[in-house]
Amino acid sequence: MAKQREILDESKIEKYIKMGYGSGEGKEYKPWIEIQDFPSLGRVSRPFGWKANRIHHLLSDLEKKYFYMLEWSDIVVDIREQYPLFNRELAIEIAQEKGIKYPVIKGTDIPYIMTTDFMITIRTGTGQWKNIARTVKPSADLEKKSVIEKYEIERSYWERKGIDWGLVTENEINDNLASNIEWIHLCYRYEDLEFNDKTYFTELVNVLVKRLYKIDIPLSSLLSNLDFEYNAEPGTFLKIFKHLIATKVIQIDLMQKINLNNSVKEIILNGGISSFKEMKA
Repeated sequence: MAKQREILDESKIEKYIKMGYGSGEGKEYKPWIEIQDFPSLGRVSRPFGWKANRIHHLLSDLEKKYFYMLEWSDIVVDIREQYPLFNRELAIEIAQEKGIKYPVIKGTDIPYIMTTDFMITIRTGTGQWKNIARTVKPSADLEKKSVIEKYEIERSYWERKGIDWGLVTENEINDNLASNIEWIHLCYRYEDLEFNDKTYFTELVNVLVKRLYKIDIPLSSLLSNLDFEYNAEPGTFLKIFKHLIATKVIQIDLMQKINLNNSVKEIILNGGISSFKEMKA
């Protein structure tokens, strides 16, 4: 659970609610907490999401890693971070039942609005959509009584709302998977690749795919050779390669750290190149 923006009275809480903070879905969602509210928080990030088509406000490295894993998942439909527990009356009631002191805004007696790190919409096996709540925290912090108490409020709150709540620690996060997805993340959208001509882009994609089938040399050598052969700026074919992984045209083992000095066959899984027509560019 993250710190709250400095709200000194109920009127300001109502103001932020009316402004849409903590509401909406997809690209219309506005997190209750945004990075600029707390410029001193430290390791924060603002990646542009594939799923929601908007900037996400992530308040820790662990949140960022989990976010990238959610972005990659085929069953995840929407990701809403810093999601508020707006029904303070229910949250306070739960705290009183459990003998827990409900947190208040520092220097006041105003109960603040708690947040859950992620409200995630997933597609179930039957094709229906379902919301699940997930809180992300280093396992070492779970030894603190105050943290455990706040999470017990959070767990019970979502349980009474009929929403599955779970705790994610570093033990549930694969660092290689998260870092690999971060590495390709900025190359998912065609508009971020800085190509002015889609026909030319398609030509280069097809060239790369054909060479990946035919040539087994270190991937770094293949990509730099293609940059030279097609008089492209250094790194052009690397961006295309990342884009093809991000859009799942090329299948690689993301659980292993990507090493561009490995050969093509060592990196790309067997049968791991789909038709270019399946791309989401």
